[in-house]
Amino acid sequence: MSNNSNPDGLKADLGVELMVDIAKGDQQAFRLLVENYQAMVFGLLRRILGPHGAIEDVAQEAFVRVWKNREKYRTKGKFSTFLYRITYNLALNRIRDEKRKPLPGMPKFDGIEIAQQDLRSDTPEEIASRGDWAGLISWGLEQLPHNQRAVLVFQHYDGFSMEEISSVTGLSSAAVKSMLHRARTNLRETLQPYKDSEND
Repeated sequence: MSNNSNPDGLKADLGVELMVDIAKGDQQAFRLLVENYQAMVFGLLRRILGPHGAIEDVAQEAFVRVWKNREKYRTKGKFSTFLYRITYNLALNRIRDEKRKPLPGMPKFDGIEIAQQDLRSDTPEEIASRGDWAGLISWGLEQLPHNQRAVLVFQHYDGFSMEEISSVTGLSSAAVKSMLHRARTNLRETLQPYKDSEND
């Protein structure tokens, strides 16, 4: 779990303070907000959308949403939770949109579209053979359903509490707890064959 990716304390206060000025239309305060929080947004999107997702487009849209909703913002709780909620919902929308439309240039056979292969060169076997468990866990996370991946990221990478995850995802605390259990189980089962091969 990285403390750098969980902007609490002073950084959360900074976001709240900047939003007070942004609500009045202060564009300089908005630029400062983007500078201070864009790394957090990009990191979250990389973990949810994967390395080939439309990260820059979704990140830009997230900050556009912050600006458009500036007058509705209420200074309660962490600003980071507010920004995570916007970013998370936009990421889910992008995932749903991508599932509904074929990829451009996708090859066909007898009129049936064939899924493109993953563009990464490293297979999980190759990652495991190097003993790169951090890389293997990242690969394993990408195999999970997006909602399971997100709650694991929020808890283990960003250090969010159950209540914060619930606020970001809109799920009840009980649903978050259940999803975390399923996500850990699925991740463990996904990685187990490569762990076993290392012990052979």
